[in-house]
Amino acid sequence: MAGEIVEPWDDNIHQMYKQENVIGKGAYGVVYTVTHLPTGRKFAMKKMEMRVSEEGVPQSVIREISSLAVLGKKNHENINTLHESLCSVSNNGTTLAIYMVMDKCDWDLYTFLRDIPRDMPDMQCRVIAMQIFRGVDFLHANNIVHRDLKPQNVLINKDQTVKIADFGLSRTYSSQASFTTTVVTLWYRSPELLLQTSYNSAVDIWAIGCMLSEIYNRRPLFSGQTEAQQLAATFTKLGLPSPAEWPRGAVIERSTYPEHPRLPDNLLFGRMPQEGADLAKWCLDYIPERRCSAQRALTTRFFNGVSHRASSTPLREVN
Repeated sequence: MAGEIVEPWDDNIHQMYKQENVIGKGAYGVVYTVTHLPTGRKFAMKKMEMRVSEEGVPQSVIREISSLAVLGKKNHENINTLHESLCSVSNNGTTLAIYMVMDKCDWDLYTFLRDIPRDMPDMQCRVIAMQIFRGVDFLHANNIVHRDLKPQNVLINKDQTVKIADFGLSRTYSSQASFTTTVVTLWYRSPELLLQTSYNSAVDIWAIGCMLSEIYNRRPLFSGQTEAQQLAATFTKLGLPSPAEWPRGAVIERSTYPEHPRLPDNLLFGRMPQEGADLAKWCLDYIPERRCSAQRALTTRFFNGVSHRASSTPLREVN
């Protein structure tokens, strides 16, 4: 849990970084706050430990390091920067540890939305949303689909800067790309993924549409506990897709689900302003090719007059 101090690291890593507290744990490793001893600067360090085997380093690790290395050279303000990666071998060469040194942010969006006061101003919501779209536009312009966008993978600072993080499931893509469908956390997963059909970068746009509603309403838009429940939750709110909208090659027949009318915007999107609801609906189109691109989203009325630059007025503090 956060604040926990764990076992010492490799001595060579200790010479460069002072380990402080654990700020996150996941399937792919543990994230610590560290201080870079030569400069005194604080970073987040992700440690991934694995047994050395004939299979080599897991693809997710290679993807994350390679994606961040490529993106880091272009230094986009809404992408978490990889400053360096280090490795060490222990236990007579049987254990490999990889350390990724990245920007440290104040919160992830999940924690921020869970703990801040409920009356966050509309403009603050738009500033956060704009930066998520800007980060994803940059990814897609560089032929990278994130594939696991969710509030836990969006980082936020008190100066209102937002950074997209965690590229363990990211992939480069092209018009001929073929991907596995077992990606994206369930609540932010698009119907084409849930129905195990082909997909493209539009899965990231669907996830943003879900997060856009959550930023305003502080609750997931669709929250099933299984893939079947997630589809049912989606169809109950957005209406059952028409036969023409049902993905070809889906693993489930359309007739499995009852007909549902689409909920009106005020019930679907709660306190979102209408131009925000319009953008969310565009992101949540059942047909991926009809969803807006991140670039198009940034030109909508929702972002008129909104600056993506860091603000001199800090975000509301976590209680």
